[in-house]
Amino acid sequence: MAALGRQVADRGWQQGSVLRCDDNALLGARYLEGEPAGDLIGLVVSQSCDLTHESLQGEPYAEILVGLRAEDDAALKRRGHCAAGKHPRCLHMPIRQEGNEVWFQFLPWDRLFVDRAVLADRMPDDTRVVLQADLDLLVTWLAQRYVRAAFPDDFNSLLDATRSKQKKLHARLSPDVSGLYARLNPDRELLEGERYTLDLLALVPTFRGDALPSVGKSVQALVDLIRAAGIDARGSVRLEDEVSYGFVRSFRRFPLEHLSLRGDSPDPMPLELSTGERRG
Repeated sequence: MAALGRQVADRGWQQGSVLRCDDNALLGARYLEGEPAGDLIGLVVSQSCDLTHESLQGEPYAEILVGLRAEDDAALKRRGHCAAGKHPRCLHMPIRQEGNEVWFQFLPWDRLFVDRAVLADRMPDDTRVVLQADLDLLVTWLAQRYVRAAFPDDFNSLLDATRSKQKKLHARLSPDVSGLYARLNPDRELLEGERYTLDLLALVPTFRGDALPSVGKSVQALVDLIRAAGIDARGSVRLEDEVSYGFVRSFRRFPLEHLSLRGDSPDPMPLELSTGERRG
């Protein structure tokens, strides 16, 4: 590892490191204006090996995701929709700060690149820590911007009339389900005389096992709604540790907020967020 990479590593920088409040100036005026230093967070999302790469020319920038503190009443109301990576355009995630849990809101486009060399002269904030499980979720959430499932137009058209009811069911599922997955057959536009068959899989974290009965009722209500739209649907609810990775890979995420190849609804934000504060 050349001098720069070694210096960045020795300073303690890695994926998930947090900028010190004194270094928030690196984020630029857009984010600093009107925001108390403690309400703003700059979270490094570059891979650790990229941060410590030997050549500045080969890896010139560190990528930083900017977040805002989200602990007021409005944020609490929408946390169920935005936590655990459930919504593609808003993530609420806790940061461990001096023994306490502080929640921040992240929007995927609030990212910027800073000269990687500046990290060699700075230390990360060791009072604000991201747990590995939360970091894994954050990285997966960002990646979904590019790899999330899109469904055929014919399928979307069948579901159009039921979208408001789908959202209500999604709100009911949000607190207890870590992921809702779908397997569609055929996974294309329909030929004359064909019908879609849809398998739904809801995964529940093991520590929420007592919620299985209520999740099962909500999933069945969703299945009934989809069947009423002319789709042959069935659903199952499983604890996360009951299914293999290979099995889950045969499904795709079924995010009710963005089922489309054609584009999203006019308001692309989660329920109740459209009237909340947003950075511009």
